[in-house]
Amino acid sequence: MKIASVEVIPVRLPIEGMLTLPRGASRTPEEGKRIALVKVTDSDGHVGWGEAGPSRRWSAETLESCVSSLRAYLAPAVIGHDLFDIAGLHARMNRELAVGLDPGQPIAKCAIDLAVHDLIGKRLGINLQSWLGAKRCDRVPLARLVSAATPEEAAQITERAWNEGYRGFKVKVGHRKELDAQIVRAVVGAARGGYVWADANQGYTLDEALRMARALDALGVTLFEQPVPMSDPYAMKKLLSASGLTIALDEAAMGLPYLIEMIRREAVEGIAIKVSKVGGIHYARQMCDLALNAGLTLIGSGLMDAPIGFAASVHLFAAYGITLPVDLNGPQFITEDYLAEPLPVRDQVAFVPQGPGLGVVIDEERLRRFALPLSL
Repeated sequence: MKIASVEVIPVRLPIEGMLTLPRGASRTPEEGKRIALVKVTDSDGHVGWGEAGPSRRWSAETLESCVSSLRAYLAPAVIGHDLFDIAGLHARMNRELAVGLDPGQPIAKCAIDLAVHDLIGKRLGINLQSWLGAKRCDRVPLARLVSAATPEEAAQITERAWNEGYRGFKVKVGHRKELDAQIVRAVVGAARGGYVWADANQGYTLDEALRMARALDALGVTLFEQPVPMSDPYAMKKLLSASGLTIALDEAAMGLPYLIEMIRREAVEGIAIKVSKVGGIHYARQMCDLALNAGLTLIGSGLMDAPIGFAASVHLFAAYGITLPVDLNGPQFITEDYLAEPLPVRDQVAFVPQGPGLGVVIDEERLRRFALPLSL
């Protein structure tokens, strides 16, 4: 069974609310959630779906770069490839777009990786979690992302989220440093014992991160995500040795080579797994295996994923037994999508889809309504 065709479909999904990073807004309601869907068809006519959902202020990829890379380089490279040779699939893509400390335009490559995994599951009549060979959990609890300008706003967001059933709260810090500790304190107070952690998206210097770590420790917060720049392993190690918190990598955990180096330097105790940032399921499972064998804490995360990426993440996180609330915040922001059937989410808990492949049913007519006319 060979890959016969790869279609790339740029779309824009409407969103509400704003997620602010130290560099600015992740995306605005006017911009929407812009993604490149990929439809892979095999030589027998079976179809699998994947998607690339870049966040331009989080990493260097954009919708335009993903679409052009997929159409001009990645899709032609995989046509004719054996469907079940996933390692070979990535080798072909990596010859076209070179790897470095990360897998080389991983978000674009993720779209093909997910589509092929979806297609394999459909061919075999099993879901992705079964293909991964681990059923540690059948569900993952969702966290509410709290991105607020003031402590009062943070408390209001958390209070509403609690009433909606959330019991995990990830607080964005680093963009209003003078208020960060107060904002986290407000979330802890409104969370009523729920799990709270802070994510700085590389926004602090070492001295700022040390001060914030002391404040978090005093509040009973135990996890601090990517406090300092990913290019500064010295700061990561210094922070880790000076604090009792679990210091987790996110942006720095984009590829196996850098993660291995950080483990060698004893500069990490946890990693945030994002399926898209590492190039798809193929590399994400390798990173999860490495993390578990190294005794690291696994944290589930995403990039405001649309339903295909969301479903893939739920399969992976449940397979690896992630029980901490996961930051899969797509449903929190995306107001309409391309599904024919909703994903199984109840009381802010995402259940593993049981249909074959990713378990996502696409309404292609609905999908075309969101299409963007990119001719790259």
